[in-house]
Amino acid sequence: MLANFPPHFGATFTKTLHSKPEGSTDPVTNRLPSNFVVVITGAGKKLDDLPGQGYYTAIAYAKAGAHGISISSRTQSDLDKTKADILKINPKVDVLSQVCDVTKDADVRKLAAEVKSHFGRVDAVVSSAGHTTDYIDKDTENRRFPRGAVEDEGFDHIVAVNLIGSHNIAKHFIPLLAQTKDGVQSFVNITSMASLLPTSQMTPLAFNISKLAANRMVESMQADHGDEGILAFSLHPGSALTPGSRLHSTTKVLSDDPALCGGFCTWLTKERREWLSGRYVSSNWDVDELASMKDDIVEHDKLKMRMVV
Repeated sequence: MLANFPPHFGATFTKTLHSKPEGSTDPVTNRLPSNFVVVITGAGKKLDDLPGQGYYTAIAYAKAGAHGISISSRTQSDLDKTKADILKINPKVDVLSQVCDVTKDADVRKLAAEVKSHFGRVDAVVSSAGHTTDYIDKDTENRRFPRGAVEDEGFDHIVAVNLIGSHNIAKHFIPLLAQTKDGVQSFVNITSMASLLPTSQMTPLAFNISKLAANRMVESMQADHGDEGILAFSLHPGSALTPGSRLHSTTKVLSDDPALCGGFCTWLTKERREWLSGRYVSSNWDVDELASMKDDIVEHDKLKMRMVV
């Protein structure tokens, strides 16, 4: 499937591709420092008993031995389930659970204050809260996403969660990351390959452009806050069945293990990776091959949003 995308999508940037966490992205092998604290938003989302990407990311950090995990979402009952599953894997993890709507600046400000008070440090932030819209005529064989700029059902809310929400998280957590001088100081924004799509055929326009804008925000975070030690990454999570993508379940597109992204995150934030900061990366890529391309990536400033001229 990935081989069918045009080269500029970067789907096959590494020759070896993965659909599950394994080898260097297996969280069990990515042992984190003993004081490591990670903040994960969108960590409790569930629909029809289907966990979201943030849930699997929290589980991955528990397997990697994180000291503290902050989980947040809009629903307390989902957070309770996530917390219980984390503690089953690693009873020693200090889990801070808090309801937070990332589109509300006051909620994110309160979350950051609670994290600072409880842990006193933040090593990594994974901005995983995201949203897309349902199909039009979803109960018929003609179901499809809203098309273009005319059918804008849910447009404002999608942009609010995917872009404004990510900005709110960056706004309130960059200062905490900057204060953690002995940490990796990493901000990971979960994006999508859809940010490169020029059409709303596969995913709606609001989703595509909000993710594209968030990619650019990550580049700006590196440029504007790199001197404070901040590392920022846009991470495509792969194609897995989650609450946001469940309507694709009848296709062959969603074949990746939903744990893929979380495993990649533990590799990405296990140590400082300045050479990847400000860039787009994909959970499907082989990280050992990616590391072997380090000099070329830096020299030619690859994996960034650019106009082709």
